Amino acid sequence: MTMANTETRGFQDEATGQQDGGSAREQIREVKNQVVDQAKHTIQQVKERAGSSLGESKGQFAAQIGAVAQALRRTTQHLRSEDQSRIAGLTESLARQLDQASNYLRNKDAAAMRNDLENVARRQPAIAIGGAIVLGLIGARFLKSSRRHRERRGSGHAGA
Repeated sequence: MTMANTETRGFQDEATGQQDGGSAREQIREVKNQVVDQAKHTIQQVKERAGSSLGESKGQFAAQIGAVAQALRRTTQHLRSEDQSRIAGLTESLARQLDQASNYLRNKDAAAMRNDLENVARRQPAIAIGGAIVLGLIGARFLKSSRRHRERRGSGHAGA
């Protein structure tokens, strides 16, 4: 074997190695792109499901608020028949406000509600802080009662 043949074979080996390395890099890029595309698709599905679930919950909550407003209207009529016009006026006013809240929930999407909430928080931070505290207390109460309910269910099954 001559020196020229050895050098040529070395260059060929390097070229093949670069091609193999380039091929491996290309495969890695393809796999990475597939993983990224799959992740984007999965995130989109999760967003759609969350949006659907939020829409259903929002609709149910709006219906419950509307039902409370209807009950207040019936109470208002009863109070008026009992000559309690001052209290009837207050309950009617509360019923109107609950109707407005119910309609707001039905007609606004989550992004618009978030923007409205941010605007209120900027203009009146004390109300936002107070609302957050109230929601926190309600949430803590809910979690506490939920835990008690599970504990009672668990002890009921243990004795059976």
